[in-house]
Amino acid sequence: MSYDLVVKGGLVVTAEQAIVADVAVNGERIAAVGSGLRGQVELDARGLYVIPGAIDGHVHLNDPTFPPYAVFTADSFATGTRAAAFGGVTTVVDFAQPAVGQPLVEGLEQRLADAAGEAVIDYGLHLNLRDPDPARLDEVRAVFERGVPSFKLYMAYEGYRLPDAAIFRAMEAVAANGGLAVLHAENDDVIVELSKRLAAEGKTGPQWLATACPPEAEAEAVHRAIALAGIARARLLVFHLSCGEAAREIAAAKQRGQDVSAEVTSHGLVLEQSALVSGDLRAQSLAVRPPLRESAQREALWAALREGVLDMVASDHSPCSPALKKQEQGRFDEAWGGVSGLQLALPVAWTEGSKRGFTLQHLARWMCEAPARLAGLSRRKGALAPGQDADLCVWRPEEKFQVDPAKLHHKHKLTPYAGRELQGVVVATVVRGELVYDRGDFPGAPRGQELLK
Repeated sequence: MSYDLVVKGGLVVTAEQAIVADVAVNGERIAAVGSGLRGQVELDARGLYVIPGAIDGHVHLNDPTFPPYAVFTADSFATGTRAAAFGGVTTVVDFAQPAVGQPLVEGLEQRLADAAGEAVIDYGLHLNLRDPDPARLDEVRAVFERGVPSFKLYMAYEGYRLPDAAIFRAMEAVAANGGLAVLHAENDDVIVELSKRLAAEGKTGPQWLATACPPEAEAEAVHRAIALAGIARARLLVFHLSCGEAAREIAAAKQRGQDVSAEVTSHGLVLEQSALVSGDLRAQSLAVRPPLRESAQREALWAALREGVLDMVASDHSPCSPALKKQEQGRFDEAWGGVSGLQLALPVAWTEGSKRGFTLQHLARWMCEAPARLAGLSRRKGALAPGQDADLCVWRPEEKFQVDPAKLHHKHKLTPYAGRELQGVVVATVVRGELVYDRGDFPGAPRGQELLK
């Protein structure tokens, strides 16, 4: 039998196993995994590794920024998904952000229009609920019927944060529809108060960001989010944990049997808090919330990944122009709080994970299987098995390279990894059976598919 495409002879790695095999594709789906398979088109992967296409479950493309900027994050769906393809990412999950007072489905359709005809890879959406009006919850079912299974709720940032009562009501509505509540959990009242005190003392540089956002403020909010979800009987995913204190809250909830999951970012696992202390322009580019932590906190996160307390790794790709980082002003409290990392998330996580004894199967679990499961995509994504979408990343995990910002494909080249040596070079990326990146060539076209009903 001849298949449309066969990726031949690679070490096929999933969250469950690693075997030398051929992966055969018919149309957009994997047809077989075995040996001696033949295809009309054959991609030689001998001596290479084949993993499921990475799923970045937390990105911000062409996203409206928090007040007072009233601009959009730097990458469009076109540029951001192109960068993703170069990095072995075959699916992203972004956000619809209806304005306060705007019908939720209207905001959702508006967001889908942003991506239509632009994306090179597939995409799903969370819906950000910013409106505390209880009447807005009457629209939640229509959002689920449109195919969005998860709602993001903020405990931080003016214009986004919701009071606990509104978060609880939203969690109940999400739970009633079998969905997932996604939380940005920080105690914003404490952080705002500490930031004001620091500003009054002239302490506004990036080196003060971690002081304004102590681990206890994050852990308290995580604890509160877990408690609210428990009362509401809602499944919960907490985004971008940055400290051991917060991870312990997740561990305790899991031990009690509560349906709680947690994400850690690639930059939170590897970047040094000492870079913030330097106070230079690079430090200002690293202003992000939750902030970068010291070495002991990062090791606590790696330990939580090893123990299964943390479930997934994502980039939280939120790029911006250098101007939005307020580099000249040196104001952490006014800087856009995002880091560019979509193209490099896979090698960043692998570089540091392999040093700690983690395997590619761990990586497949964190960046393929778990994000697919949590985003409601596991019937199609996150594994290399017959019937799944033919999303593959072919790469050389042992090969090292130095990050050159000029070679990145994000719109703006501002990256916290400039000059850093990473391990893991993507050779080819396949999305639903079609090569979108192949050994330096980019044959990708804007055929990305929305993963909604």
